[in-house]
Amino acid sequence: MSYARHVRTALTATVIMLAATSAAADGVSVSIHGRVGTVCRVEVGGPPAPRFEVGETRLGRMTELCNNVDGYRLVLSHPVGLQDAWMVVDGQRIPISPTSSTTVIVDSNGPAAREREVGIVLSSASDTLDLTLRAEAKGAIF
Repeated sequence: MSYARHVRTALTATVIMLAATSAAADGVSVSIHGRVGTVCRVEVGGPPAPRFEVGETRLGRMTELCNNVDGYRLVLSHPVGLQDAWMVVDGQRIPISPTSSTTVIVDSNGPAAREREVGIVLSSASDTLDLTLRAEAKGAIF
């Protein structure tokens, strides 16, 4: 490509940019849209409970994060048959289902990032207790 052609191309690009700038000054706007992937997670941090005693056992600090516009659920997986048992989330008792292996402990209708204290209340002691907590986004997931 010749030098003259490079100059013409550069001048054409400059004229186009000036026209776009002039149009923006006259009320035309440019917008950029993006889509962010859904992030939904929960973690519990704290020392492991040496033994689950009768009464309340502190499990630690729960960190939950979900950016889903429709909200999310935090679901506890636990053994079937836990009688008179509750999860405690920031002092609020949520009954654990004795007939199911899962219990929803948080049901949020919007996105959130929170930290809360969690514990479990049992009516009988146990050396081990298999508990799993998971976050589930509601609605569309990207």
